[in-house]
Order: sequence, then C-alpha cells, then structure tokens
Amino acid sequence: MPTNETEPDTQARTGPDSPPTAKGARPKTVIVAAVALGFVIALMSSSIKNTVSVFYVPMSHDFSVSRGTFALAPSVFMLTYAIASPVLGFAADRIGARRSLAGGLVLGGAMFLAGGVVSSFALFSVVYGVGLAIAYTAVSYVPLGVLVDELFPPHRRGLTYAILMNGTAVGFIALVPLWIYVEHSTSWRTVFIVLGVVMVALMLLSLIFLPGENRAPEETAQTAEQAGRATGEERTTGGAAAPARGGMFGAVLRSSVFWTVSLAFVGCGVTMSFVDVHLVASLDSHGLGGGTASTTMAILGAAEIVGSLIAGYLCDRGHGLKVLAGCYLIRALSLVVMAVAPTVLTAWVFGLLFGISYMGTVVAGSMYLLNSLDPRAKGLALGMMWCLHQIGAFVASEAGGLSFDALHSYDPVVIGAAACAGLSFLIVVTALPKALRKANPTHA
Repeated sequence: MPTNETEPDTQARTGPDSPPTAKGARPKTVIVAAVALGFVIALMSSSIKNTVSVFYVPMSHDFSVSRGTFALAPSVFMLTYAIASPVLGFAADRIGARRSLAGGLVLGGAMFLAGGVVSSFALFSVVYGVGLAIAYTAVSYVPLGVLVDELFPPHRRGLTYAILMNGTAVGFIALVPLWIYVEHSTSWRTVFIVLGVVMVALMLLSLIFLPGENRAPEETAQTAEQAGRATGEERTTGGAAAPARGGMFGAVLRSSVFWTVSLAFVGCGVTMSFVDVHLVASLDSHGLGGGTASTTMAILGAAEIVGSLIAGYLCDRGHGLKVLAGCYLIRALSLVVMAVAPTVLTAWVFGLLFGISYMGTVVAGSMYLLNSLDPRAKGLALGMMWCLHQIGAFVASEAGGLSFDALHSYDPVVIGAAACAGLSFLIVVTALPKALRKANPTHA
C-alpha cells in the first residue's frame, strides 16, 4: 500500500501486512467458490433489468400501452428500489449476505414466473415494479458489497467487488445480444419463465456454497476502532463498539463523506437509467436498432469489465477520488457524443466511453462507505446511497418515456443526463476533498 497517498478515501488505515483477521481464516476454496457464485448471481440479477430494456417495445405492444405508459413499470421499479435499498441494506447487516442473497433469489424466481403469465399491465407493474425490484435489491450491489466485506480485508475489497460486479458487464455482453437474437422467435414471456427457474436453482446453490458470516466479537471491536480512526470519530471498543449517537442511521447521516458521495451518485442513477431502460429504444428511434444495439451493448459490457477492474485496483491503492471524478467526466462526454451525432460509429464510441465509466462510480463510491463507516452500518450506508441513486433513476426512467410520447425523441433526456453527470463531476472535485479532510483530519 502506498505510504505517500494524499487521499484518505477508499482504504481503511490498515496495511496489507496487518495480522489476518477472521475474514482471512476461511479456506481458499470457500472464498473462490463464494466469489464465483457471487459473480453468477450478479450476472443473472442483471437480467431483471436488461430483459425489459431489450423487450421494451414488444412488451408495450403486448400490453397494448404506449411507451410512456409502459415506462411506469420500470419507473415504479426504480422507486421501489430506492425505498427497499436502505431497508435491505440494514437487513444484510443483521442477517448476513448469504441469507439476503438466498431470499432475493427465491423472490426473484417467483416474480419472474408470475410476470411471464400475467395479462394485465397493472398487475405486471406490481410484479415487476415492486416484486422484482425488491428481489433485485436483495441480490445486487448492496448485499454483494456486504459479502465482500465479510470475506476480505479492506485492501482487497475494491478489486474483488469489481470482479463480482463484472457479472453485470457479462450481462451486457452475453445476455443482451441473446435477448435481441431470440426476440423475433421467442416470446418475452418464455424468457421470464426460464429466468424464474434459473433464479430458484441459484437460490439452492447459494445456500450450499456461500459461507455464513463468522465475524468474531474481537474483530467487530477491532474494525469499529479502525472505522473510528478512518472517520475521525471516537468509539469505545471494549467488547462491542459503543452505539453512536442516534444509532446507525444517525451515524450515516452525520457523515459528510456519505452525503458528498451519495449526492454525486444521483447523477450515476440518472445516466444508468437511460442505458438500462431507454438505450435500445433510443437507438431504434434513430434507425440504429438490431445489430447496432447488440454491438453497442457488447462494447459497453467489455469496456465495463476493463474499467471496473482498473477502478477496483486504483481504489485499493487510495485513488478513489480520481476514479470518481474521471468516471463522471467520461460519462458526461459519452452522452454528449450520443446527443450530438447519433450514428453507428458514435453509438459504438458511446458504448466504449460509458462502459469504461459504468462501474467505476459504483466501485469507488461503495469502497468509501465500506472502509470508512461504522462496521455495523455498512449495508445501511450502501442502501441509503443506492436510495438516492434510484431517485435519480426513477426521474430519468419516467422522463424518457414521456419525452418520446411528446416529442418522439429521447434527446432531451440524453442531454439532461449529460448535465447531471457533469454536475456529479463538479461535486466530486470540489466537495469531496473537503469532506475527506473533515472526516479524517490526521490524513489531510
């Protein structure tokens, strides 16, 4: 670990030569199996969103509603995700990642099966917008972050989290082209039913192969003390850490680092929502559907893999601020390219640039919270960060559908998303250094 870093950010102040804790006591085969299964869970969780993105137009036709009306289903999804994130983050802190993931997978399987047979759009909106949103919350970024926290020490979390989240990138590379390929020969309902069965099978595997939390009381006290040093707060570590004033919720709300990272993360939600919900339809509106959409998504996914691994590597070495600022700037530029000249070439350039930045904001933002906040509130903090993210995603999802209904164009949403990414860049470069110095003055 570098000793001359200037960013007291994504690393806890423990070196790689620190004595191993209970997290490092598990057999290597158990760790490898858990990471591999976490990767597969992330891959399959991406299908909850990318199926609707690809089948957006056929599904709206199937339910005999306009695109603007159909946007209500993914918009409700975004809003439910926002509400459920802190709740399920708090639950993951209490019951562990294994139970959270297993519960989300069985719920996701049941909702996919139900979604594949309902005929009412109102009922589908409840199944997808509420049921699958809760399932997605329980199997994606927050509980997988808690799983990484349970398995690895601070200086190895960034890269490991990036590896797990690359499951979503493989979703872009493999699943999105697959859905596009089968779109004309297979009903989206059949795809939903198959995914329901796969989710239930993954639930069984998670109960078998994912380890339960085994954090010892001594480790809880030690990590609480480390978190106190990282955030500049005093904590009592005799046995169990003393409750913070206002509880865990209050501890998160008092963190200036949490607020700075999370407010910037709203811009991540706005821009990700465009890709998750409207990108394929937007390309189609410019006559760039089919092969162009498939290739763009594949490029985006491949770039996401590279970008996330670089982001995780840099975060483990204390360069989270540079990762956040760079990713938001690159993302804003990618959207400007798409808005100014929507062609086959610029669509590919967009996929490359957006993909590079896609997971960097997630990895860096998550590492700030995992390595600096009270160890008993990490899932809660991640959930609250994703709550703000999904508020931005909800607004962008609904705005995209309404924009197309009113103007037959997604351009206003693309331009607005670019502006939001630019604002997030400014928040990071101007406010985050101050927040870091306030939280950790000894390393300013």
